[in-house]
Amino acid sequence: MAFAPDEDALREMVTGRRKELAFSLGGMGSASTNFYKKAYSRQGWAESAAEVRERWQAGDRDGAAALVSDDMVLGTTLIGTEPMVRERLRVWRDAGVNTVRLYPAGDTLDARLSTLAKAIDFVREIGSSA
Repeated sequence: MAFAPDEDALREMVTGRRKELAFSLGGMGSASTNFYKKAYSRQGWAESAAEVRERWQAGDRDGAAALVSDDMVLGTTLIGTEPMVRERLRVWRDAGVNTVRLYPAGDTLDARLSTLAKAIDFVREIGSSA
């Protein structure tokens, strides 16, 4: 989870997440089984997930990452401006998600703890508005 103070920071976060997501889609699991590819396929990105996996398996890591769309990143991770993260948590809650695993961003322990505290506040806020 990370908060972007502005559009430039958001773009940088999305770009950074693309390669990580390409690795999950292309490099995790066996040739026949990949939980992430299946999960993204169920969410409407079957074609993209298959293309990312194909490129990754062929050794084209940058090409695989380039196929990961902004929508794929932003729809499945808690990065963005504070209002974006709040809204995504609401959407996930309304879809029945009741568990979220957080990796708070920050360069220091204090920064990560601050991000985590903010996330807890958001979850409480959104949970009480259900």
